[in-house]
Amino acid sequence: MTGRKPLLLGLVALLVVALAGVAFVATGNLWRDSEVDAVGRNEIAANGNVQGELYPGDPRSEARIVRSEEERLVYVRTIASAARWRVDGLEGPYRLQTGATTTLVLPARTDPYTTADLLTLAPDTFTQLASSTFVLTENIVVLAGATLSLSGDEGTTLRMQSDEDAFVSIVALGGSLSIAGTPTSDLDITSWDGSGSDEDTSDGRAYVRVIGGHASFAHTTVSSLGFWSGNTGGLALTGTDTPGTFPDAAGTTADAVAPAGARLLPDEDLRSLADQTDLDYSVVTAGIDGLTVRDNAFGLFVTNARDIAIRDTAISGSLVDGLVLHRSVTDATITTTTSSDNAVDGITVGRSSTRVDLHEVTASGNGRNGISLDGQPLADGPNAVGTAVVTYGGNRVVRSTVADNGRYGVEVSGGENLRLTGNTIRGNEVGVVVNYGAERVGIIDNEIRDQRLQGIAVREPGAQADIRRNTISGGDTGVYVRDATATVSGNTMHSLSGHGVSLLGNVPDTEVTGNDVGGYGTVAIWDETSTGALVEENELLDWHPAPTVHSVVNSVFQPLTFVWLVLGLLLLATAVTRKRHLRVRTIRNPYEERVPLTALSRGIIRIDDARQAR
Repeated sequence: MTGRKPLLLGLVALLVVALAGVAFVATGNLWRDSEVDAVGRNEIAANGNVQGELYPGDPRSEARIVRSEEERLVYVRTIASAARWRVDGLEGPYRLQTGATTTLVLPARTDPYTTADLLTLAPDTFTQLASSTFVLTENIVVLAGATLSLSGDEGTTLRMQSDEDAFVSIVALGGSLSIAGTPTSDLDITSWDGSGSDEDTSDGRAYVRVIGGHASFAHTTVSSLGFWSGNTGGLALTGTDTPGTFPDAAGTTADAVAPAGARLLPDEDLRSLADQTDLDYSVVTAGIDGLTVRDNAFGLFVTNARDIAIRDTAISGSLVDGLVLHRSVTDATITTTTSSDNAVDGITVGRSSTRVDLHEVTASGNGRNGISLDGQPLADGPNAVGTAVVTYGGNRVVRSTVADNGRYGVEVSGGENLRLTGNTIRGNEVGVVVNYGAERVGIIDNEIRDQRLQGIAVREPGAQADIRRNTISGGDTGVYVRDATATVSGNTMHSLSGHGVSLLGNVPDTEVTGNDVGGYGTVAIWDETSTGALVEENELLDWHPAPTVHSVVNSVFQPLTFVWLVLGLLLLATAVTRKRHLRVRTIRNPYEERVPLTALSRGIIRIDDARQAR
């Protein structure tokens, strides 16, 4: 009985393992898909950002400073629009006292304002430290009809005051801003705290902004500028679709410094005139060539803009996003531009932005997505300002590289008529994600490799994508479709470890045809938990189930295999037990009790010999 206990315990353990294996097989695919969804879910950080790195500044203080900056610009605009009534005989530039700093206002004139003009107009606040280094310690505002043109020779640097006492800005209020270095040497613009670049955003930081005018940048480096918002994010191009009204200026400290003898209107008359003023700066336009942006809050922020041309530009190290096309950006072309190592997204195209072409761009090493395209409506029904319920699109990503980002390579959130063609997408969590009801999304002729989870994912009701002629390799799943519609045809997939194509939920009008699927996962095309799909004429000869724990358990614990395995174990156990039993027995002589007495002694002896021996 004692010898049988190990055998019985072994059989019980074997049955337990078998039951666990059956459960594992039954739930294996469900576990795999739920794991993918959990990892890919948007996690909201403490500061409101979705994943990526947390913003290092102070939300409370920086938000207050942003509001203060907006109020300052509104007041400057108010003063400028009413200047001819407020100051009798005022001509040319003038200066306003605005809080802790002054603001130099450059009104309209035919000739651009240059570096030499600033040295004359502001000898105390625009100073030259060396032959090519300048320090700015007051704000500059460029009004409509005026152009501020800053150019430099070898090694020219503009340092903008940005310390715990105050920071300054250059803002074009309807005017134009032109900054250019040389093909061999950039003109550098940076914040300055007296000893180096300002790395602390909690008390605000110097920035450059163009509102409703034209911006031109060539061979320029902008670094360590901006804080908290897109408008004050470092380098911002912001237009206005509709004219704005000015709030009452009461309580704001602002005094115009006019020539001697000039007559100032009473403040009451000024406010009355300001209320009657209604300027429309319209959208902003820009031409950018050879721009380098480093360590800004937002690298380059664009909103309410048209005819934007950006090429040969590099953006890196932003505290939030790299290149942001935020709202109402139309007819923008971005070519041979790199956005890398930013805290959140590399390139973002926001809602209501259309006809944006990203051509030969690179988005790599960013904390969240490489490229985010959001075409969702600005409203989903009646709303306070009457915004139309429409989707946006017409955007393209062509022959670009999107690599090694923390979350998705390209995320397409809503919109329609979007195309990703000829791109290389590698090393992200998911290569391309189509969600939030995006329609007519073409994902064609791309190389998608080595994603950690899925090559292409189309998910959520209403999402629709045409996935054709892509090469997808590496990672868990090639194409993942859940509760969405996709045409998956003519793709080449190899070196996958889970599924070539995975279909889950209701996938109406989905077709998976003519694909060459190879890999070492469990099932090449998983559609057992889906409805509405047509799967046919796919080449699966290069799909080889891998000898994983999942596949081994799945193959071993079949009914007949299990029975033969148990029988084999019983025979083995019996043989071992019998052998052990035979080992304890010894060979005995059957005639042992019938041995002759002569064999037990030396034979017959004489009694004298026995006595002598005694």
